[in-house]
Amino acid sequence: MILYLLPILDILTAVVLMLHTHFGIFPLPVVLVHGIYLGIKGLLFAKTDFASKIDVLCSIYIIIVALGIFVKPAVSLIVFVWLVQKAVFALLPIR
Repeated sequence: MILYLLPILDILTAVVLMLHTHFGIFPLPVVLVHGIYLGIKGLLFAKTDFASKIDVLCSIYIIIVALGIFVKPAVSLIVFVWLVQKAVFALLPIR
């Protein structure tokens, strides 16, 4: 169950980031919660997984975006692509 939940939450985080960056749809607390979620998940798995270390960097960027300190659509697109591709590959069954 959790093997499907975490990638779906990653996709949701990526969508929230893009919609906030480009359209300002989501308020600060929503984006901040997603950034904190990604950071906690990344820190939990960072010792065994290199991709989780990248997730920690992405979460730092998402938190900075939520606070309005540094917002670049190009960087948001890179983070979006990273999170979505990682989630899609995690959801694909390996046979």
